[in-house]
Amino acid sequence: MTIDMNVDSTITEEALARAQARIGEVTQITGAFNSEATVDTIRHFAEGIGDDNPLWLEPEYAAKTKHGTIMAPPSFLLSCNQGPIWRGRTSGGFRGFPGVHRFWAGDAWEYLKPIKRGDAIRGETYVAEMKEHKSSIARRTIEDITIQKFFNQNDELIATHRMSFINTERATARGEGKYRDFKEHVWSQEELQSLWADIDKEVRRGAETLYWEDVVVGEEIPHVVKGPLSQCEIVAFHAGWGGLFLLASEIAQKFVQAHPKANVPDRITMVPDFPMRAHWDREFAREVGAPSAYDFGGQRIAWMVHGLTNWCGDDGAVRAIDGKFVRFNVQGDATWCRAKITGKEVVDGEHLVTLECWGTNQDGDVTVTAGAKVGLPSRA
Repeated sequence: MTIDMNVDSTITEEALARAQARIGEVTQITGAFNSEATVDTIRHFAEGIGDDNPLWLEPEYAAKTKHGTIMAPPSFLLSCNQGPIWRGRTSGGFRGFPGVHRFWAGDAWEYLKPIKRGDAIRGETYVAEMKEHKSSIARRTIEDITIQKFFNQNDELIATHRMSFINTERATARGEGKYRDFKEHVWSQEELQSLWADIDKEVRRGAETLYWEDVVVGEEIPHVVKGPLSQCEIVAFHAGWGGLFLLASEIAQKFVQAHPKANVPDRITMVPDFPMRAHWDREFAREVGAPSAYDFGGQRIAWMVHGLTNWCGDDGAVRAIDGKFVRFNVQGDATWCRAKITGKEVVDGEHLVTLECWGTNQDGDVTVTAGAKVGLPSRA
């Protein structure tokens, strides 16, 4: 029997038509990785993004805040937006074209209500749009845009999520060879010492209230530093977030038999495996057109949110973030998450601060950009 390596699939007109026919079809997110904000699920996610804020992790500390209990970071909802694919239509909307690789291109959130320990969370989702683009790494490229909504146990809308993915034909992307000469950054001991010194500069406001009136437009807020990205860090995020292809043993093998195009076998052992390994398998990442193994898009947004929650403190609230991934963030890259205050406004009685956010790597290259809004208490 010949084993299909699943690297030559193309985006056919028939497959595109089937996908477009599902635009607007609302489905429930069933079998999500997390469906409740518990002490454990919150801790697993927060630790998976490197955020040790006591508001997320320490019940005694959280009890003394205005919230009275442990809270979840706003980006926790990433862990509620899908689950292992074998459970059913867990991610709703669109899953991609069989045998065609997907890259996370953009991620936007509006956070309407905070998430407290004990909150039950459900979601619904639909494909909003599909666009065809020209690409420098693939012949045919389709962007799919999905909208998700999340509700708590009181049926209150707590957040909306807009995410976009780029679907590229694997063999075509590999053949273009855009990153043929790419080399990962090799860190010297001196560079690591400098990075660790920057990490030590992280500032968490915590219980010290920041008032809207005290914010100065044009100022840059304290940064957070993430990485250098390692295989263990990628796995740590994956363990807290959950993913479509978290499948093991007979569950995985039964899924491969039912969905053979999901299988991209290991090149040495020929054991069935899944395309998500592009995030930790350098060679496979290069097969699909990436320079090397790379992070998850939502991971970078969660890092940016970490910087914002550090700055606004326990009494503030991140209200929105809209991010674009403009460059691969690969193993060996560190990310300095920065933001600058660009404006202040009062909307429906809420005092908001707008910020321009960006992440740069050790070479000074911008890998992610975002706009954000943060709500702050007022002295008035």
